[in-house]
Amino acid sequence: MENEFFVGTKIKELRVNLNMSAKDLANNAQISVGMLSQLENGSTQGSVETLRKIAKVLNTTLAQLFTNEEEITSKAINDESFYVVRSENRKKISFPDPLYNCELLVPDLQGDIEFVLVNLEPQRVTEDIIPHTKGGEECNYVLNGEIVVTLNDKEFILSQGDCIRFNPEIPHKIENRSNKKASYISAITPVSF
Repeated sequence: MENEFFVGTKIKELRVNLNMSAKDLANNAQISVGMLSQLENGSTQGSVETLRKIAKVLNTTLAQLFTNEEEITSKAINDESFYVVRSENRKKISFPDPLYNCELLVPDLQGDIEFVLVNLEPQRVTEDIIPHTKGGEECNYVLNGEIVVTLNDKEFILSQGDCIRFNPEIPHKIENRSNKKASYISAITPVSF
């Protein structure tokens, strides 16, 4: 897919720029060398938690792993795509979970806010309950369907038009336990990807 961004290319680029071997990066990120190899060659996208570990070792942020600096620096101030994201040009972020996908609603992840459209397929449930970022806020507005937001052990059921705001440091998960697709807009600051 033309607008899909593969994070493995960026990981390899950062690793090579730091003169770090794949083995060193894998060991320091507490993942297998095989997993890192699969990430770098694009055969897997890795979990968010794995990518966070790698970003920490590479002394960068999760957002930077999803950023193409060449694309950003080549944009002129009069270039509409520097400011506007047309619906047909949204960048899609790939995850290994086929029931979960995100589309960036901002041109890139260089700003102070992460703004994404999240689509959850029916019966998208997870055992993972993790914090996303240090400080800031996360707001999720349900466009359609129903989602269940779990903060620690407290569940909130949200339907179309409902919105929730919380500190993303709180361990949390978002699920679609229904038999229909659900979509929500997520705004997070600071950027967590």
